[in-house]
Amino acid sequence: MGQSKPLQPLTGESHLFLVGQSSHGFWVARDLEGRSEGIFRNQKEAVRFALSEGGHPNAVLLSPNEVEPSYGMGIH
Repeated sequence: MGQSKPLQPLTGESHLFLVGQSSHGFWVARDLEGRSEGIFRNQKEAVRFALSEGGHPNAVLLSPNEVEPSYGMGIH
């Protein structure tokens, strides 16, 4: 069994990202505050983007449900 690392608190610069597959099969990584979003061909790239943009190793939430892109409607 793998060892899990303890959760670390998010800093003021960190953002939480929701990562999940869309109904069209693409992977979406969306900042829960609506600041940024990306659409990817695979989960690995979506998680990589979320970790990079989120600024924290605990910044990614994997969704068991479909996550549809907002196409900029939620980005501000």
